[in-house]
Amino acid sequence: MPNGREGIMAGVAEVEVVGIPVGQAVAGGLVAGIFDGLVSLIPQFRVGGAVPQLVVRALAAWAAFRWGPKVFGSKAAQTAGLFLTYDAMQQLFDFRGMFTRLVSGGRLGEIGQEEEEIELPPELLGAGVGQELPREGAKRGLY
Repeated sequence: MPNGREGIMAGVAEVEVVGIPVGQAVAGGLVAGIFDGLVSLIPQFRVGGAVPQLVVRALAAWAAFRWGPKVFGSKAAQTAGLFLTYDAMQQLFDFRGMFTRLVSGGRLGEIGQEEEEIELPPELLGAGVGQELPREGAKRGLY
């Protein structure tokens, strides 16, 4: 590789902001997305149902650790593999849900606890990035 670097994401993975490895997180996220996308393209044979997401994520993590360093660089590939491994473990254990219930007063292992729904104001529904809320456009005489 040019300049003695390994992999095409090695330069990005070296970027730090105030000592935080921002580049490694960005490069790892991009590489994780690539491997996740590639693995999801593999035909899922239906033997008693679809392949669970846990297996897809674990396979993508394995591929990132196995072949990622050669193409993307070791830091980016290792971070991608860790992201994908976490995704697989999240499918198994639901860390976010467990700790949300724990903090909100529930107990770990509590079954049947319903999640609270959040209602958005009607004026925010359907307004995406770059879109104005209906009243703002009307005020400006746009429609």
